[in-house]
Amino acid sequence: MRSSKQSTATPALDLSVYSEVTRRALYDAVVAVHFSPPADREAAPEEWFPPYTPDQAGLVVHFCHRRWFAAWTLLEEADSDLPPDRKVEMIRITSPGGGPFGLDFHEV
Repeated sequence: MRSSKQSTATPALDLSVYSEVTRRALYDAVVAVHFSPPADREAAPEEWFPPYTPDQAGLVVHFCHRRWFAAWTLLEEADSDLPPDRKVEMIRITSPGGGPFGLDFHEV
């Protein structure tokens, strides 16, 4: 999980219902936090960002059972001996939170 201090410019989102506007805002937040090095500072040595794009990883954000999830393939594990379910990252997105964009990202 990243704890970078990204902008909280994302407007308040109603995460209790599905809307394409919310899905897109959450997609953009996941890309900014989990795929993009911070633009306003040098990445800390312990921070790692994948060398592939969200599209290459198959990033999807979806609403299921009144919860928001994001999932993508960990391409760096493609040749590993891990079982297939361990080669996918899945997070649950909640708000309001103290994390980047006013969201919290929880490992599933």
